Amino acid sequence: MVMLRRIVKLLAIGIWLLITGFFSFFVHIGGWGAIRRVSYCSRAWGRGFIRILNVNINIVGDPDSFKGGMIVSNHMGYLDILVHGSIFPIRFTPKIDIKNWPGLGWYLGISRPLWIDRGSKQKSMDALRQILDTMKHGIPIIVYPEGTSTDGEHGILPFKSTPFEAVAGSDYPIVPIITYYRGTEDGQPTAWFGDMTLLPHLWRILGYKSINVEVHMLPQIKGEGRSRKELAEYVHNLMEKEYWNIKNRQQAKAEIRNTAPAF
Repeated sequence: MVMLRRIVKLLAIGIWLLITGFFSFFVHIGGWGAIRRVSYCSRAWGRGFIRILNVNINIVGDPDSFKGGMIVSNHMGYLDILVHGSIFPIRFTPKIDIKNWPGLGWYLGISRPLWIDRGSKQKSMDALRQILDTMKHGIPIIVYPEGTSTDGEHGILPFKSTPFEAVAGSDYPIVPIITYYRGTEDGQPTAWFGDMTLLPHLWRILGYKSINVEVHMLPQIKGEGRSRKELAEYVHNLMEKEYWNIKNRQQAKAEIRNTAPAF
């Protein structure tokens, strides 16, 4: 049964990639209007994947209330891209390394992402200017300032301050979001992090009946005269506190379920 589930999902993914790639290819050519259009294609792309993988998303907050600016999230692996892409019409900020991946780099390029190259100071500054331009045109952009994915068991890593340069001291809104995976129906973990191998992890994910995730939108904030480092620390502390509140609540609920008498 599990093998059949994997095969069906793989076939559905292949078909969905072709469909969304076809439509995105014809709308991604052009200026800022094209980037805005393809951000909505990316949302449809994410929603399709969420349905195929049977990811149950509980959103705490109103995504439609966010009209543009910077979204800041903790990062627990590639599933974040699908989850966040299904909620917001966003412009992604993947690492430049992915651009050279055979097939996938070209495919992701259709979404007009903002490639991030942390190995070059000049390219980092160019990326900051593009982030600012993106927000000026009312297109939400998402950043993962931890710089890597984690298992979520030890809180949120300290934030790199560079992504906050574009919003430090400005009026552009920042919406911090907490992404928290509650695992599968039988409690299996879903995060992909560290030195885990992508394909084996993806194969395991395809075998799950469903995946449960919560996305908590915190109140919007602005730079308010803070430097990028001050802003990075401020946002991190807000998210870290809320993350542990969410995690502790979920653990308490799990303990109650496990100790409840069976009738």
